[in-house]
This record gives sequence, structure tokens and C-alpha cells, in this order.
Amino acid sequence: RSVEAITLLAGTITMTPGTLTADMSACGRALLVHALHAPDPDAVRDEIKARYETRLKRIFE
Repeated sequence: RSVEAITLLAGTITMTPGTLTADMSACGRALLVHALHAPDPDAVRDEIKARYETRLKRIFE
């Protein structure tokens, strides 16, 4: 996981309507995401992983 890939993921999340990347863990492996409408936080996380993280992993491999 490169710094560039994580930065791009954080920016992509922030540009998605209703979400904002608020923080990153010290190790750089986790992002704190604020979502305006998230009745199921696990579903939001899974959607971010499926929609963005998987594609970015392929690009940066």
C-alpha cells in the first residue's frame, strides 16, 4: 500500500457525495470516514471497498 494510493482513495471518498475522509491512522492502513446517511456503517465500508479500494489496488499493483 503506497502513500499515493491511500491519498487517492481518501480524496475519492471525499469527492463522493455525502462522505468525507476525516482522518488516517498513524500506520496508514485505516481511514476515518464521516458519512451523512449511514444507517449501516458496515454496508458503507463494504461499498467503499468494493467500489474504490479494489480498483485502486489493481492500479497500484
